[in-house]
Amino acid sequence: MEYMTIIFDIKNSKNLNNREEVQYQLIDTIEKANDYFSSSLVSSFIITLGDEWQGLFTYPCDYNDIINFFKENLVDIDFYCGIGIGDISVHNFTLTVNQLDGPSFHRARKAISIAKKNNYSLVLLQ
Repeated sequence: MEYMTIIFDIKNSKNLNNREEVQYQLIDTIEKANDYFSSSLVSSFIITLGDEWQGLFTYPCDYNDIINFFKENLVDIDFYCGIGIGDISVHNFTLTVNQLDGPSFHRARKAISIAKKNNYSLVLLQ
């Protein structure tokens, strides 16, 4: 079975004047996303590093729907998106997404790094 790990990171978050407000908005949006995408989410979105958040989905699924959901709910907030598609090596889904591992996660981490380095909005690695 293949999975899709998706990692988002807010662009230039350290320079936001309303960083605390954005953080609360992000938390609310993640809660909504976890409800909205519950049928395809394997491991719910959580904040993993400051203003970075990730989730794990069954694949195939429409990653554009997920990206657009966050764009619509995080108005005027730009973010990077890294997507990794592949298998996972830890299948204990009672764990949080940051405790899981495998090629899907490694590709997503590499994808978000490429996106940040090159100022790309989206990088997908399969």
